Amino acid sequence: MTAGYGSTQTAQEKSSLTTGYGSTSTAGYESSLIAGYGSTQTAGYKSTLTAGYGSTQTAEHGSSLTAGYGSTATAGQDSSLIAGYGSSLTSGIRSFLTAGYGSTLIAGLRSVLIAGYGSSLTSGIRSTLTAGYGSNQIASYGSSLIAGHESIQVAGHKSMLIAGKGSSQTAGFRSTLIAGAGSVQLAGDRSRLIAGADSNQTAGDRSKLLAGNNSYLTAGDRSKLTGGHD
Repeated sequence: MTAGYGSTQTAQEKSSLTTGYGSTSTAGYESSLIAGYGSTQTAGYKSTLTAGYGSTQTAEHGSSLTAGYGSTATAGQDSSLIAGYGSSLTSGIRSFLTAGYGSTLIAGLRSVLIAGYGSSLTSGIRSTLTAGYGSNQIASYGSSLIAGHESIQVAGHKSMLIAGKGSSQTAGFRSTLIAGAGSVQLAGDRSRLIAGADSNQTAGDRSKLLAGNNSYLTAGDRSKLTGGHD
C-alpha cells in the first residue's frame, strides 16, 4: 500500500505500507511500514517500521524500528530500535536500542542501550548501557555501564561501571567501578573501585579501592586501599 498526505492505512499479514505526511499506519503479521512526517505506526509480529519526523511507533515481538526526530518508539521482545534527536524508546526483553541527542531509553532484561548526549537510560537485568556526555544511567542486576563526562550511574548487583570525568557512580554487591578525575563512587560489599584524581570513594566490606591524587577513600571491614598523593 502506498498513500499520500494525511492518509490512513490498515493492512493484513505480510503487507508493506508506504505513507506520506501525517499519516496513520496499522499493519498485521510480518509487515513493513514506512511513514513520513508526523505519522503514527502500529505493527504486528516481526514487523519493520521506519518513520520520519515526530512519529510514534508501536511494534510487537521481534520487530525493528527506525524513527526520526522527536519520535516515540515502543517495541516488544527481541526488537531493535534506532531513534533520532529527542526521541523516547521503550522496549522489551533482549532488545537493542540506539538513540540520539537528549533521548530517553527504557529496556527490559538482557538489553543493550546506546545513547547520545544528555540522554537517560534505564534497563533491566544483565543489560549493557553506553551513554554520552551528561547522561543518566540506571541498571539492574549484572549490568555493564559506560558513560561519558558528568554522567550519573546507578547499577545493581554484580555490575560494572565505567564513567568519565566528573561522574557519579553508585553500585551494588560485587560491583566494579572505574571513574575519571573528580568523580564520586559508592559501592556495596566486595566491590572494586578505581578512580582518578580528586575523586571520592566509599565502599563496603571486603572492598578494594585504588585512587589518584588528592582523593578521599572510605572503606568497610577487610578492605584494601591504595591512594595517591595527599
